[in-house]
Amino acid sequence: MNRTDISKYLIHSVRISIDNDLPIDSETLENLYYPLREESGFDDESEVLINIIEEGGVRASPSFRNGNSTIYGDNPVVCFTEMPLINFIQYVHKRNDRTRFTECGIAVLKKEFYKNGGRPVISGLSEDNVFEYLDKNKRIIKPDILPIKEQYRYVNLTRDIDWTHEREWRIKCDKNDKNFSVRDDMRNDSFLTWGVNVFSNSLFSEVILILRSIEEAKLVHDIIQGQLDCGYAKGGQEFCVKIKYLILKESIEFLKRNEINSIEDLPSNAFYSHISPSISDEEKTKLLKVLKKCANMSKAFANDFISNTKFEIESNGLINDISGFAHVASDKIDNKYVRFLLNENLADSIGETIWVKQMERNIPFQQSLSYHEYIAERQCEIFNKEIDDIFRVYSRLD
Repeated sequence: MNRTDISKYLIHSVRISIDNDLPIDSETLENLYYPLREESGFDDESEVLINIIEEGGVRASPSFRNGNSTIYGDNPVVCFTEMPLINFIQYVHKRNDRTRFTECGIAVLKKEFYKNGGRPVISGLSEDNVFEYLDKNKRIIKPDILPIKEQYRYVNLTRDIDWTHEREWRIKCDKNDKNFSVRDDMRNDSFLTWGVNVFSNSLFSEVILILRSIEEAKLVHDIIQGQLDCGYAKGGQEFCVKIKYLILKESIEFLKRNEINSIEDLPSNAFYSHISPSISDEEKTKLLKVLKKCANMSKAFANDFISNTKFEIESNGLINDISGFAHVASDKIDNKYVRFLLNENLADSIGETIWVKQMERNIPFQQSLSYHEYIAERQCEIFNKEIDDIFRVYSRLD
């Protein structure tokens, strides 16, 4: 039966955090709420969505309001809604509070969410809303009222407040097991917290990003492509799921015209489809020729550096310099030459950068950073002159 009130997708609404979403006890604040990207802002939900993409998933939390947890049972959760897309959009506009609900979001298949432990909330009204608690501060109800393992699902209703219209689903994370890795660019470090890796093939077969415009889709595409190429998000989470870009501007018009409700009813033109630039056979041949030329010239570049170096050469023949290596690289991951190198396994993706492979042939062994940088610089000059001005030297300490 075709039901218009049910969708096979669940949606996580991305929102802007505010100060009263933080816990009163600052010791329990573990950077759960704000984007950590360099130069990121806290005032736009699309920036929060980019942060989720770069982290490789959605952080779980006790969902603080006015400094207190709103989740029973003391386990952090990630929340989704069962509302079909048309109702989701209507609710965003009716509620009109971007710190609680926005039209930007992430959609996953309900059956896969359920398979991974997600469940619909339990909406209830106890007599006078008075519970006996094991720990009232942590909202842990006595298990004879509701088993502790199910308490994360409970939503308390009152005569004045009814949250059933949100049709909420939750997935619980174990409070004693922080296994979600977050990259903190501000501190050049990583830390573990709670979260759900929605971009993992082992959990979900696809993820739909709900975006306001094609321009937004193009912005996030390059970030996503870099992570798909290397298989990991910046925090270290697996990143390999099929991703689709739902564009709200086109979707809303189609929903209105065709009287449909859900994501699964939308046509393909409601989604952004990125087309990478194509490379001709002549360009492939030229690139391979230059690649071979640069690799073959690496020994001559190496000998040139050794002959003219100002660094001290030790008795064992090693250059007295900082140890390190350098690579011919590019951050133009959508460039046609870069895509070809990656597709032919002639380059490796390291996050948002690709390294051209096998560029040093039969060169004298050295661990000198300056030595390897010199070789890569000379090779980059050839690439940029004969192919495209997109290559640079990527250095790393050993």
